[in-house]
Amino acid sequence: MNNSLQFDFNVPIARLKHIRPKKEKEELQGEPRLRQSLILAYQVDQLIADGRAKDFSQAAQWLNITKARLSQIMSLINLAPAIQEEILLTDSLKLRKISVQQILPITAESDWNRQIYLWKAL
Repeated sequence: MNNSLQFDFNVPIARLKHIRPKKEKEELQGEPRLRQSLILAYQVDQLIADGRAKDFSQAAQWLNITKARLSQIMSLINLAPAIQEEILLTDSLKLRKISVQQILPITAESDWNRQIYLWKAL
């Protein structure tokens, strides 16, 4: 007794010509996501400092993100100035591939030299 199934079907090749490979989301956006997040962190910080937002909760609500997500984004301000400068001013492929989640352990490090070492290791 043979328990295998076989399916035969035809695929029109002409229709396959128009299929384009999917581009990653990051390739479609102008600015790297990490840069956008760092800029957002400074903007939210300024809103709170100016008193236009009373706290992170209000800012998170305005941005339609969770307080936890905003906290992750705000942690980017704790990065060493050299790392922030690289994020803001360079346009490398490395920068486009790094997510906020990948950099969170670096933001938790208080020693800027150690942060730079960890950043270069990414």
